Amino acid sequence: MPSNENETAEGNENKETVMHVATNIIEPALQKALGEAREQASAQEVVSALANCYGGLLVDLMGRKAAATFLQSHAVHIASLEEPAVNN
Repeated sequence: MPSNENETAEGNENKETVMHVATNIIEPALQKALGEAREQASAQEVVSALANCYGGLLVDLMGRKAAATFLQSHAVHIASLEEPAVNN
């Protein structure tokens, strides 16, 4: 059971800390890098490079099998957030 309301049961992940790190540290650095990349490559090339880097970082941090499982779970999560069709 989580020790406080901001932690998940899966692994003691504090959502406030995650948002702080994402918003104040990683996103600004990533936006700067993507701006530089857009000057040298097409949008598709930038997206492919970003995906390669992200996958490589996950493998470095978690190992290949855990990274693949994480990405699969993340894809399911993203798909579950899709907006319903306009005609539904």
